[in-house]
Amino acid sequence: MLRHRERRMASTRVTRGPWLASIVSKTSLSRIKRTALASLTSVFLLPADCGLAQQSAKTDVGSAAAADQIADIFSKVGDQIYEDCIFELSQEQIEVQLALIQAYMRQGASGAVARRLAATQIQPPKLSARCEQVRRSPEASSSSWVTKLAIPKPPAVKTAPKLPPEPTAPVISLASKKGLPQWDCAPNVDFVTIHLNGYERKLTGGEICNPFEDVVSEVPASVRNFKLGYTIKTGRLFIISDNPQASGKTIAWGISGRDVCRNNPDPDCLAARAVGPLPPGEYSFAAEQDRRVSWGPRTKRNVAGIYLRKLWSKDRFSAQQAAAILARGNIAIHVRLKGEMSEACIGLEPKGWAYVASLIKETRATGLNVYIDEPYPQIAENPPVVVASSFSLSSLFK
Repeated sequence: MLRHRERRMASTRVTRGPWLASIVSKTSLSRIKRTALASLTSVFLLPADCGLAQQSAKTDVGSAAAADQIADIFSKVGDQIYEDCIFELSQEQIEVQLALIQAYMRQGASGAVARRLAATQIQPPKLSARCEQVRRSPEASSSSWVTKLAIPKPPAVKTAPKLPPEPTAPVISLASKKGLPQWDCAPNVDFVTIHLNGYERKLTGGEICNPFEDVVSEVPASVRNFKLGYTIKTGRLFIISDNPQASGKTIAWGISGRDVCRNNPDPDCLAARAVGPLPPGEYSFAAEQDRRVSWGPRTKRNVAGIYLRKLWSKDRFSAQQAAAILARGNIAIHVRLKGEMSEACIGLEPKGWAYVASLIKETRATGLNVYIDEPYPQIAENPPVVVASSFSLSSLFK
């Protein structure tokens, strides 16, 4: 009896180690998630720009090490548990869902109808067969889904003289800015306007207006190593290669920037933390292959952390704008879920993210260059936006 009890206690003990690696086989997945997220929130609480660490203003120095540090932060949360499985709404989706309820009620819908529509429209993405099997399993019995909660003890803090506060980034006002017209709703599309973090966002059926189609073009197998290119104005992600037959070819399409700053290279947008798109320049991935794509605790999904090595187009920015850009948080590439926009990251549609993530994991993609204007206008396609919508305002009163 005693040995049985000891074995039972041992099977449920959470041990400490360098980071997450193994947890009890008899702990349900939901308990694993709650434990990991709750315990790590206070340890890995990160800034607003996609939940990443602050960027140094010295963008040309130590970029590989900085990218590794970002990846190390992500990896501590145990992407072995989740991989590409997203079991719950993101924080932004929860906020969008609540804002939709309020918007529908302002249009005259009853509370019950508003809640039903918002719950139907904003849901976690459909799980793959593997993720669905894990979700339905009463126990996380597979060793590949086992983790160990590891929270290192904080080092002893020695008393040190008080230092002057670090200078904060200049405040950039977007009060007079308007979104680019190509991202507005089509004339024949019904939409409701929600208010989120001080900005207006038009949604149709719970989705932003004019999202990109989830189209992917594979990189030719003959092109083993290349850089990714991204154009802020259009959202186009493409190949940069010495191979003239492949260079400039589109891979996928992604959103960067939120609301009035969606894919908007206006200098004030680029300088606006948590709203503007990612700045133009040269970016690095993590040096180690197994850290290139890992779990982002704030985004609740896998991300590819990137680090700005060199800011481009400095002549377009005032001293205040440049200082604000360099004070922004580091950014990432990740999947975009329904209703979401991007906090300075590149948000790809699910198929696009899955393919681009594989290129980054396999180290075929060696870096990222971000441009304001299209560098390959002769071969660049128009953005494949979805202008149609089945949402009807009359559905609010059914």
